[in-house]
Amino acid sequence: MKSIHLHKVYAITKVKFQAFFGKNCIIMPLFAIGFTLVFRFLYQYVLGDGKMTDDLAAYVMSLGVVMNIGMTGIYCTSLLLAEEKEKKTLRVLMTSSVNAVEFFIGSILPAAVSTIFINFLLMPVSGYRMTGNALLIYTGITVLSTLISTVIGMLVGIFAKDQVSTGTLITPVLLVLMFIPMFGELVDVLAEISKYLFTGVIMEMILNLAAGEKPFETVSIIAMVVEFVAAILLFTVFYRRNGYEKDRSK
Repeated sequence: MKSIHLHKVYAITKVKFQAFFGKNCIIMPLFAIGFTLVFRFLYQYVLGDGKMTDDLAAYVMSLGVVMNIGMTGIYCTSLLLAEEKEKKTLRVLMTSSVNAVEFFIGSILPAAVSTIFINFLLMPVSGYRMTGNALLIYTGITVLSTLISTVIGMLVGIFAKDQVSTGTLITPVLLVLMFIPMFGELVDVLAEISKYLFTGVIMEMILNLAAGEKPFETVSIIAMVVEFVAAILLFTVFYRRNGYEKDRSK
């Protein structure tokens, strides 16, 4: 078991945060906020009186949350890793005193913190409020969903040769994880698939909380845990196959 030095994790996180706010990444959470506002004002205009029910506000919020998880959690994480590969700084880091665990934690923290923060900010933006147990449940599922998304982002980043190729690789992933839950309300087959996607679970949870129903099924939480573990294992395998660990022994 490799020891973790917090000062090294902090140093990597600081660099990653600077890259996050200095690149296209900062646009992604802003896009999720704007996306949510557009749908909120659109529904208010359609309704005429400017007021929305909790169910409708929750739906608007769920759309923004799924968008944020995909664009900030997955895309930004993979983009930052691809940038390091493109600039040849990744191998330099991995052959230095920074170990793989420290690099991994420091790499996902900026996108993870940003994703979680925006997910909470989307409550007032959408006009939907959560309190008590509902807020606690939302917090837990948000954190787990964010962790899954950032690990998937790291996994995609391993395969991306540069920042341009990141967009090509990430597009089908985002299409599956974002649009299946979003269109699940319209297509029964997509709704069934959505139950087993972490993005679908958090979207359905928000809608169920607003409706006063059971927030999620046990099988959905099991699916999320399996997805998290699988993403970690896949990242570990492909991380080693790409030779980053081997470079340390040279």
